[in-house]
Parts: sequence; structure tokens; C-alpha cells
Amino acid sequence: MTEKNVLAFDLGASSGRGMLASFDGKKINLKEIHRFPHNFSVLNGHAYWNILSLMDEMKKGLSLCKSEISGVGFDTWGVDCGFLSKEGELLGIPGSYRDSALEDQNMKEALELLGGEEKAFAHTGIASLAYNTIYKIYYMQKTMPSLMESANKMLLMPNLIEYLFSGVMHTEYSIASTTQLYDMKEKKWSAYMINQLRIPKEMFTTVDLAGKDLGLLRSDVAAEVGQKSLHIISAPGHDTACAVAAVPAKEEEYTFLSSGTWSLLGISSKKMLEGESIVKNKISNEGTADGGYRPTVNIIGLWITQEIRRNFASQGRDYSFVQMAELASKEKPLQSFICPDDFMQPGDYITKIREYCKQTGQPVPMTDGALVRCILESLALKYRQVYDTLKPYIHWEEKLYIVGGGSQNELLNQFTANALGIPVITGASEATAVGNVMSQMKALGLYHTREEKCEILDHSFGTKVYEPKEKEAWQEAYARFCKL
Repeated sequence: MTEKNVLAFDLGASSGRGMLASFDGKKINLKEIHRFPHNFSVLNGHAYWNILSLMDEMKKGLSLCKSEISGVGFDTWGVDCGFLSKEGELLGIPGSYRDSALEDQNMKEALELLGGEEKAFAHTGIASLAYNTIYKIYYMQKTMPSLMESANKMLLMPNLIEYLFSGVMHTEYSIASTTQLYDMKEKKWSAYMINQLRIPKEMFTTVDLAGKDLGLLRSDVAAEVGQKSLHIISAPGHDTACAVAAVPAKEEEYTFLSSGTWSLLGISSKKMLEGESIVKNKISNEGTADGGYRPTVNIIGLWITQEIRRNFASQGRDYSFVQMAELASKEKPLQSFICPDDFMQPGDYITKIREYCKQTGQPVPMTDGALVRCILESLALKYRQVYDTLKPYIHWEEKLYIVGGGSQNELLNQFTANALGIPVITGASEATAVGNVMSQMKALGLYHTREEKCEILDHSFGTKVYEPKEKEAWQEAYARFCKL
């Protein structure tokens, strides 16, 4: 076949990149053509995303593509959105989920109007988290009423970007699932949630599955970037859904871990999970690229190793992540643990971890290697804890697929296999971009079945299997970890 090219813009919460994928009929060659930093800014006490800078950077990425491109897709973090006037103009700057105003008290007020957390879950299938879109809208109704009165449409970040490039308004299913305004069981916007908070129902656009062709770039943008025949193809808008779309699983239902700054552990399932324990454990029935469910739990992930690496560097020890893993591998196993979700804010993690271990009566990790080993083993044991909450719903062969940047951390992968007591299979490290690309390729008819997708992924990125070891020692360690 003639080589086909698609471009994936993968936007994280601190950086973005344009990844060009060339497909020769068997294998994908993935190349980063443009990477750019971005972050939220605080204005008048609120956190906002710089949408103008983002658009300029993506235009630059499009301009750097000199070969013919068949499609471009966009994926971003979840929950955040922008508002449009009746004339289709952007109202203000899209807010960030890191806004300090989106605190638990704001969510509690909204939940009172919704009848409580269990009622909200019953109408959406989504866990109540303070940064969900619904609580942002509730806050804006209270504090920015004139802006909300002018709002005609709400578009989530990836769909807002699609609109600014194409002029087409719509909402993609996986990103809609992050709002807690979409009924995952009925597959439609929740009239109950919208009515209870008095949100105009006309604000919400039609929900489509990934793969929709939104047409050509707007003529002014096409002329600016030199891409006059480029089609915008709606990728899974939520970056986690993109990562899951890159999992090399031939099975229709499977267990996955998207491993990066955040770890997202969940299952790809034919049905959504319900019940008191699901609400209690904050398991969220978010959407997959193909319209299914991926009940998922958010866990702080490699952020902890990133933060302690900065701490080491500030003291003159500038390790790579590979060097940190090498140091950890030489330390005595299973000595001290932390609760990873207690380490979500920046700080001096060398001191914090040592103080935590001292206060919990554990050996204090004094070397850099011992500190890193403590973090990695604790992450693996946290994965086991979350896996146990999902295990009653797993009726397929027990194995865990890991994709994302963390799939390159061989020591953590082995620890995870040991902690869970099941095989671990790793896939693409650039999973969000790869899932974006795979969804576009399917829309273009470059493959059709799950088996064909897995064959392309294997040829392009390969897989590696980690078998569990030292089960008894890790079981004893898990018992200690659960007591923290």
C-alpha cells in the first residue's frame, strides 16, 4: 500500500506534542515533530489554560509537516471545557481543573442539590471528584453568572480545539464521560444532573464515538499552515481513552494500567460497574474509544519519582530515571513503604518520605537507592490494593497490560507482577499518541479488527512479559502496606 500519514496532537497538563505516524501497511513509524511546554496561569485568583498559545503551537506543528497527511486528531486531559456564545465566539479563557476554588466544599454543596454522592453516581456511573466538569459549572453559576448567561454551548477541551480548527461542534464519548454530566448507562446527557443544577440543556452538543470525520481544516487555518486537504478526525478525546486504545490486548475485556505521572488502573468491560463498593472506592465508569466502559481508579504515579529526582538534582545528584532504578535494584527489598496518594503536592520528598517512615515505625531509607525502592515498591503495592477492589468483576484470564511512559521502568514492572501475583505485559510507551493514531487509522480503513490492530502494535512497538516472583514475600509485604 502507499504509505499513509496521520498526525496526533497529544496534550498533557504541562506539555503538548505533535506526533507524526507513517504507516506502510504493516508497521507504524512514530516521530515527534513538535513539542511545546504549556501550563495553567493564575489570573484574578483562578487557574486558566492559555488556549491562544496552544492553538499557535499546534499550527506550528501542522506547518512543520511537509508530507501529505490524511488526518489529524487531538486528545487532552479530562474535565476542562470552554464556552461559546450564540455567534460561536469563545467566551473567556478555558479554566483549569487545578483551580483552587474547585475544593471539596464546592462539590459538597452541589451534591446536596443532587441528592448525595450515591444518587449522582446512579445517574451517571461516574465517581464524584471535586474537579469534575459538573462542579466547575456549578461554581461558575454562583460566581460568574453573567458569563454563564451568555454561554450558548459548552465544549470540552479536545472538542473545543476541533471546533477552532474545523468549525464543527460536537462532543466525543470518552471525554463526555469525564464530566459527570453524562449518563453512562443510558448513553446520553443526564437530564437529572442537568436539571438539578439548572444548567440549560441546550448547552450540550451531540455525543459521537471517536472516528468521526469532521471535515477539512478551516480555510483560513489551512492557508496559514499549508495543509489545504487535511481532514480532522475525532480521536478519543480523553488521553486515558487514547492510552487504552493502544493496549495490545486481543481480548475484548482485559485489565490495564496506564502508567505515567498519574497511574490509571482499570478494566475494559462490556458493562458498567455499579454498587456501594464502586462508589466507595471511587471507581469511575469512563468511556472507551469504541463506546464501551473502562471502570478506572486514578492513582498518583511516577510523579513521586519525578519529584524526588528534582530533589536529588537540587543537592547536586542529577540522576536519570534509569540510574535511579539501578540504585534501587541494589537495595534490600521490601523494607519500608509509603501511601502514594499522600504524596500529591510538590515538596522535599527526601525528608517527607523519611519522616513518614519514622512516624509509621518503619526502617528509615537513608540512601538514594533505598528512597527510590521505597517509592517503586509502594506504587506496586498500591496497584495491588486497587486491583483487589476490581478483582470481583474480573472474569477473564488474570494478567495486566501496562502502557505509557512507566512501561519503560522494568524494575517497577517486575515489582507490579510480584505484588499482583499475575503476569504483566508491557506495550507502547507513547500510548496516548499511539491510541490517537490507531483510532484515526481505523477511521481511514487502514485496519478493521482487534486482531489486526494488535498485529500492527506488535510489529511497531513490541511487547514484553514479566512473570511474578517471590509471591510469599510480597504477600507479607502487602499485609504490612495495608496497615499504613
